[in-house]
Amino acid sequence: MGNSSFVLSSDLLLNKDATNFLTLKRVELLENIRDYGSITKAAKASGVTYKTAWDWIDKMNALSAKSLVQKLSGGKDGGGTVVTAYASELIRIYHEVNALHQKHLDSLQSSLDFIEDDIAKKTFSFSRLNAHVKEIHKHENRTELLMSLEGGYLITAYCSANFIKVNDIKAESMVSLLIESDTVLVSKEIKEKISSRNSLETEVIEIDFQGDDVLLRLGLDQKQALTSRITKQSFKNLEIKIGDTLVAMFKAYSVTLLRGER
Repeated sequence: MGNSSFVLSSDLLLNKDATNFLTLKRVELLENIRDYGSITKAAKASGVTYKTAWDWIDKMNALSAKSLVQKLSGGKDGGGTVVTAYASELIRIYHEVNALHQKHLDSLQSSLDFIEDDIAKKTFSFSRLNAHVKEIHKHENRTELLMSLEGGYLITAYCSANFIKVNDIKAESMVSLLIESDTVLVSKEIKEKISSRNSLETEVIEIDFQGDDVLLRLGLDQKQALTSRITKQSFKNLEIKIGDTLVAMFKAYSVTLLRGER
């Protein structure tokens, strides 16, 4: 795996009537037409074919309230091509808005760098649990599955209708559940009103200190366990120790479904 950082990039695209109108490359073409006075030379300088250049010009002219490019005839040099005053104004506006756009991207990049650094400090972990499908409830935009583990625990998860179809999932099918440790919350109290769809009573069977975090291994039955990553501060506040009973909570959306053994 490489050590290069994520880089956020985006070119400003201006649409009109749901069609591409001004892009960075098209603005570059207009600027080259302005500087060279020739479609052929402008296309070459912009790194596009003569045909592509004219296709862009025709589309921009068709979408624009006024012509952006005009051909001149006559004169001692036999004519040429120019950009109109209207096009020059659009070029100026595009660069001004793009400057703001890029400044915003730089700000987002700083946030992304912070997030990446934070993620890099953590060891990715998840629980893989085996369960049997008990009930399948199909809704308009999603399918809800109710599944049971060997220890009698019930877990609810959402998936697409296509997942059900492709993997031939039905009642009593075996499925595997992937649950990221960061999505599992823990408490020493059973909360009656919580947004998490799944709430399981577990036993702390292992505590692993990882930098500023603590990875808890929570027993569900004799064979399976759920992991939860919490901060050291939360660990201290809850005064967690081996053998404690904790309520593990996670949302139905936090469960990734895989087809189990057939």
